[in-house]
Amino acid sequence: MGERMKKIDDLLTSPMFLRIISVLIAFFLWFHVGADDAVESVKTLRCKVEYLNLPPQTVLKAEIDEVDVHVAGSRTVIATLGSGAVTCEVDTRGLSVGKYQLAVRAILPKDVKLVDISPSQVAFEMIRFVDRLVPVEIDVQNGLPSGVYLESVEIVPKDVTVRGVEKDLAKVGAAKVRPTLEQLQGGGELLLPVEIEKSEEFEKEVTMEPKKIKLRGVLVKGIPQKAFPIHANISGKPVDDFDIRAIAVEPTEAMVQGPYAKLDGLKTVETELIDINGITGDQEYRIGFAGLNDEALRVIAPETVRVSVALKQRTTSRSFSKVAVGIEGKSVYPAWSVDPSFVNVTVEGTPSDLAALESADSPFRAVVNVTNVISRKLLVPVLIRNIASKKVRILRVEPRNVTVTAMVD
Repeated sequence: MGERMKKIDDLLTSPMFLRIISVLIAFFLWFHVGADDAVESVKTLRCKVEYLNLPPQTVLKAEIDEVDVHVAGSRTVIATLGSGAVTCEVDTRGLSVGKYQLAVRAILPKDVKLVDISPSQVAFEMIRFVDRLVPVEIDVQNGLPSGVYLESVEIVPKDVTVRGVEKDLAKVGAAKVRPTLEQLQGGGELLLPVEIEKSEEFEKEVTMEPKKIKLRGVLVKGIPQKAFPIHANISGKPVDDFDIRAIAVEPTEAMVQGPYAKLDGLKTVETELIDINGITGDQEYRIGFAGLNDEALRVIAPETVRVSVALKQRTTSRSFSKVAVGIEGKSVYPAWSVDPSFVNVTVEGTPSDLAALESADSPFRAVVNVTNVISRKLLVPVLIRNIASKKVRILRVEPRNVTVTAMVD
């Protein structure tokens, strides 16, 4: 019995036995892992839908923004998948404003198969949003007392940006701040919310930036006054050789006095009529104001304004076709031929200079000079001589060069 146990102990501790056991364990582990890889596993991932290629100024509103993606793969691969491993997309390329229902496309990692997407399609609406600048108006709650008006008004910013669909923006009437009389009497800078007046309820979301503005103003007793830009009332035009380069008015604003309701309807103050018909140079006028359309309004300052009219010379061009090319200068040869024998000439000048040129019996001559030319055949430039109007400029001659050939018997 002891000898038998000794043989068993020798067998169990022998290197050969241990190698056999190691091989069996390795085979078992390989088989177990291989069996796990061979078994397909299924997993469901929550995936946020991304909308690609949206047109500019377009907002997309979808009923759902996430879908369930069911995927399959080996157990080891599936076990490593996280929520960000799958990307879900909907391509809106080529679509315009409207309602749509499109399939969701899932992008999967390697060795992962798509089983299903739930829901496989998403419904959404594409809306084009536009911006509109709306000036901020002041509407004092319960109005101002008689004989009191607001002066030195500063609004920062003067406009607010309203954003929404075009149909809703057409309903926007005005952007107003509504300070109380007590707030204005307190002086200083006020931070007030802006309210949008609309003709009817908006169908979609409409936003506004900024939502509050800064207001500063001074309450003054007396008749309201307001500054308006001055517009120079010009009639006629300079002579044909000139165009108007600039019209300057100094000062640029006039102070108008009158009831608030009347002042709100006024845009500019017109000068008296200035006739510039036929002027030939820069002019300066000292002029008063034309009467305002409402007798309740009157200009209190200044009494007159200076209006400066600056001119610039006007030029135009004229083309002369098939102008014969002549010969000038002395040569060793008795005669020459020109090829081509005609050219086109384009000139530039004032309308009166061109008119004088066209009325002349001979506006100019096109020639080639053969003085001291020895070669029998030569390419030479075309020259323009004896221009009837000295102020006219030659723009181009086509062709610029011609070939002269000596005519020898």
